[in-house]
Amino acid sequence: MLGPEVCTMKCPQCQAEIQTGIKTKPGLVPICSGILICLFGCVLGCCLIPCFIKDCLDVEHFCPSCNAYLGRFKRFL
Repeated sequence: MLGPEVCTMKCPQCQAEIQTGIKTKPGLVPICSGILICLFGCVLGCCLIPCFIKDCLDVEHFCPSCNAYLGRFKRFL
């Protein structure tokens, strides 16, 4: 099970024992939050704030050895 932090595992592609690499990307939580902020009248860039909060972003895991995609940890509302 992949979580929001790096984890140690065996890569299914290259069979190496690795610590996963991670990349954060906006998912459902920051997009919905930004829309709600806009609906409440904060349209001067405040709607982008959730896209910069680490605890709101989804996390993609990849193998640092072979660069294979290993999965995604999605945040929910």
